[in-house]
Amino acid sequence: MNDTLSVLASHFFGVIISSMFYGFTLAQTWRYFRTYPKDRRSMKVLVAFLWALDTAQLALVAASIYHYTIVWQGDLTMSSHVSKTFEASMGITSIIAFLVQLTYAHRIWRLSFGNIPVTFFIVLLALAALGSGGAMVVETVRDPLWDSTHVSNLPASSFYLSSMACDSLIAATQVYLFHKSRTGIGRLGGLITRLTVLVVNVGLITSIDVTLFLILFLVCPRNGAFLVPYILMSHCYVNSFLSVLNSRIDLREMVDNDDYACPSIYTITSELA
Repeated sequence: MNDTLSVLASHFFGVIISSMFYGFTLAQTWRYFRTYPKDRRSMKVLVAFLWALDTAQLALVAASIYHYTIVWQGDLTMSSHVSKTFEASMGITSIIAFLVQLTYAHRIWRLSFGNIPVTFFIVLLALAALGSGGAMVVETVRDPLWDSTHVSNLPASSFYLSSMACDSLIAATQVYLFHKSRTGIGRLGGLITRLTVLVVNVGLITSIDVTLFLILFLVCPRNGAFLVPYILMSHCYVNSFLSVLNSRIDLREMVDNDDYACPSIYTITSELA
């Protein structure tokens, strides 16, 4: 019973913090469509789709806690099971992570002028994370008890390890490509540094969340503490992606105001879309 209550408490706190993160998603989505009306239609569709998925994810975890606290109040048997709505939210989290990672892979492919090996490994890791996430959902559907979560849960461990590897490779590759684009102009270093800090910070958002989940999942799987970073994961991916898109106007103003008039930098700021 104590483990079940701990899981529900973690679930509840996760939903509260998730609602706050969703507010950031709304603000960033609104800013994107207001600031970049001339972006490619495909990018606008992707942003709208990610927002819709993020909205659905929050609605599902909120519906899940509603079932536990209202519909199944006092029913310890039902409360010890993973709800169907939470299972659905798990699938959406995997899809959001995959779409964001795939978009980064496409950007790196363009920035690197078609570097196939690096792009291939990023896509491979993204596919591995998606497959592991799907396997995790299937395993949860087959055995939906919260107490069934344990250290040897291979799909869950594979999902987070492959996600961490993919995010790290994406960040490292972008930093390398940014520094490789230096043209010898002295003041260009400031812009490259700013791009590097942006990429590293954005990568840290998802990496810290995934790492925190993995640690809690391995150390204390039965008290449900890992649910907090897990519920926040989709919001971290969406917000990190939108923050990069919305940073382009500041970077382009820096280029124009400081006379960084070189093709490589205009290419970088354009390829961020």
